[in-house]
Formats: sequence, C-alpha cells, structure tokens
Amino acid sequence: MKSTGFKMLFAAGVLVFVGGCAQEQSVKQQLWKFDSLDSVSGLPAKPPGNRQPPANLQVLGNPQVIESAYGKAVAFDGDGDRLLVPNNPLDGATEFTIEIIFKPADVFPDNWEPRFFHIEAPDNPNRRVTIELRLNDQKQWYLDTYIKSELSQSVLIDDSLVHPVEQWAHAAITYKDRQFAAYVNGKKELESDVDYLAIAADGLTSIGARMNQVHWFNGAILAARITHKKIAPEEFLQLKDFAEN
Repeated sequence: MKSTGFKMLFAAGVLVFVGGCAQEQSVKQQLWKFDSLDSVSGLPAKPPGNRQPPANLQVLGNPQVIESAYGKAVAFDGDGDRLLVPNNPLDGATEFTIEIIFKPADVFPDNWEPRFFHIEAPDNPNRRVTIELRLNDQKQWYLDTYIKSELSQSVLIDDSLVHPVEQWAHAAITYKDRQFAAYVNGKKELESDVDYLAIAADGLTSIGARMNQVHWFNGAILAARITHKKIAPEEFLQLKDFAEN
C-alpha cells in the first residue's frame, strides 16, 4: 500500500470512525480486507460444523488467497465457495454506503447471476440488502443491487450499463431518506426510492454467494467498506490505495 496512514487504518481492526468538524458526530465505519482465510479484519475463522462458541468467520468450500496487483485477495470458484461473517455492519444505521472491490471471472453462462454481498438476519428474510452481478455473452457484467423491507423493495439493474469481466472494479450503493443509488467505479448509474428498515443486530453477511447458498460468485474480492453515512463518490475507496509499492 502506498501510504503509512492507509496501513494504520487496516491495522486498527474492524471498527474505525470517520470524523468531521468538532461539532459533527463520529460516523461508524467497518473496513473489511479479504487477505486471509483465518480472519477478516482481525476476526477469527470457524470451520463449518464446529460446535464451539460462535466465531467471526465461517469458511465454506475451498476459497483461495491469491496475490494481485493490489495485494492479497480471496478467490471464489463459483462452486460452493463462501465466507459467512456473523456480523451486521449496518446495525443501527439509518443511512449508509456499502462499497466492494472485486474482479469477476468470465464464466458465462455458468454463475451468471452471483449474489456476492448479502446482509440479512436469520429470522427475517423480508429485510435484506444485496449487491449482485449479471454476466452476458459479450465478456461483460452489469450491476444488480437490491434493498427489501416489509414496506417496499427496489432493484437497481440495467443490462445496458456494462463493464468488462476479468478487471478489478469498485461498486457501491448509498441510502439516505428513501433515496437508493448504485455506482460503478465512482459513477452513479441508477437510483430509486425505497423504504429501508433496520436489519436486526444479529444479521449475517454472506460473501461470495446468497445467504441460502445459491448463486455463487466466480472471481476475486479484495475489500469491502460499510459506512453509516451516505458519502460522496470522491470519498469512495480507490484501487490505487491498495496498490503495492
């Protein structure tokens, strides 16, 4: 990574706070770096079937840590690989930004609709947030994002807004005052109104597949960041921040 300050941000662990002026309340933020199968931002791993007290990461299948131009990432094979984080990073949020940095493989028509970031509580599937992809036969993908509650739901998707596979990309969604927007590489693509209702504190986050273990992702994931504030595109994570010297 290029700056000492950025290294210190990762070393601090899961929870950091984004400050503003002295009068502004601190904003909760979680930064997850996928560079190990033993932990995500310092959270210990738990093998499937382990009946010990709940840990902070469950590894399903056989995801692999790989080297990339932006440091280590986790690769998913689209056939049973998943990370399950027993953490709801949106707990307590009334507005938020979710960012994820990833590289989808060219696997059309297999795994052509992966749900690769999914937050939901075990006892209430009527409240969820997902970030998904759709692949086409032109070596392209387009974003599919979704917010659902008991009051309303919204899907942001447009198959004409395409991007090349086999390249690193940044996707983000923001939510505030019923306004839901989706971005790719810092550019707003779609927006709509929706009623987000808080997901319970015991919500889980599935990385690499839908919560019910379908629609598997084939590709690599570098990092995700969740902020309890609608932030501007110029504040989004940048790939250059991860580039190795």
